[in-house]
Amino acid sequence: MPDTVQSDVEIAVAGGSIAGLCAGSALLAAGFDVHVFERSVGRLSSRGAGIVVQPELMALLSAIDAPPLTTTRCRTRRTIAGTSGKFQEAHMPQRFTSWEAIYASLRDAFPEERYHSGKTIQIVENQTSGVLVRANGDDMDARLLVAADGFRSAIRSSLTPETTTQYAGYIAWRGVVDEADLSDEIVDFFDDTFSFCITGNGGHALCYFIPGDGLVTERGARRLNWVWYTSVDEGDALNAIMTDRNGKQRKAAVPQGLVNANALEAFHYRTAELDDRFAQIVQTTRDPFIQAIVDIAPPAMVFGRVCLLGDAAFVVRPHTAAAASKAAADASALAHALRNDGPDIGRALTAWQQARLPIGQQLVNYGVALGERSQRQGAR
Repeated sequence: MPDTVQSDVEIAVAGGSIAGLCAGSALLAAGFDVHVFERSVGRLSSRGAGIVVQPELMALLSAIDAPPLTTTRCRTRRTIAGTSGKFQEAHMPQRFTSWEAIYASLRDAFPEERYHSGKTIQIVENQTSGVLVRANGDDMDARLLVAADGFRSAIRSSLTPETTTQYAGYIAWRGVVDEADLSDEIVDFFDDTFSFCITGNGGHALCYFIPGDGLVTERGARRLNWVWYTSVDEGDALNAIMTDRNGKQRKAAVPQGLVNANALEAFHYRTAELDDRFAQIVQTTRDPFIQAIVDIAPPAMVFGRVCLLGDAAFVVRPHTAAAASKAAADASALAHALRNDGPDIGRALTAWQQARLPIGQQLVNYGVALGERSQRQGAR
């Protein structure tokens, strides 16, 4: 049966990934009539993103009574000095998960009848009393539109076209390797650790184990998630790397399986800068992908009866390990503000923005500082 769109809803959420589901779940738990609209059809999927677990996400999952989040753990943080083989360790317990695991918990907790796939939301009219939106040709009145449509947010671009994407001067090569494809020596070395390798090019690599296929966490069935930050000058050098194997110029990321052969060959050549064990992980990865590191900081998060949430608002660098937790905190704070101020949505949105806008900017600044520090550290 085809999905139908109601003529009106209390709150519409544009975007059905992690941020959108955080918003939908928090608002539904607070007693609001909320529907989530996702432009893709069916359940979303990704194999390439490990995520450090933060308390804001766990608090939201607990508040909405979501299924338990599948995680892995470590007790030790290890820093390796380039190719020297020398390393330092510190006791630092942490938990890790994956994009798939977070999405599964949130998606399973959210009512199917309130999640609408294959629906792209556009703003028709944005007034002080509500917002008229269009979903694939069907018009719908809402008291509030929550834009959670990701870092390439079309809604953000329409509301604040002056907000631009700022390239940070480096990219992240990323990938995951099935534990079964790694040698026992490599597994033993990286097991129970969050490991870093400081390279001489002004960058660094990191890795940790995350749940494997089917969200399995037993030894032998996990995946090793890795990220390697490398400097790339904006212009021809960046354009060459960000052109996929089909000749399409990518702005934000080159997905798995689409990295061009020249970029991949040059990347594998550069693994000589890494500790041998890190190099083996990278070289074993079948389909690495590329993420351009950028900063996005809009001047506001509220525009009439539309608010920006998660990556649709501030895009922070991966060093902060804060993207998912920021989305969860944005959503929880929004639900709290709307519940406390009842019918006065304008006042609630003002209070929410006053609380969350400086936090978003602080996280952007923190990511910039971490990036600059890692560049200096690696260049020593």
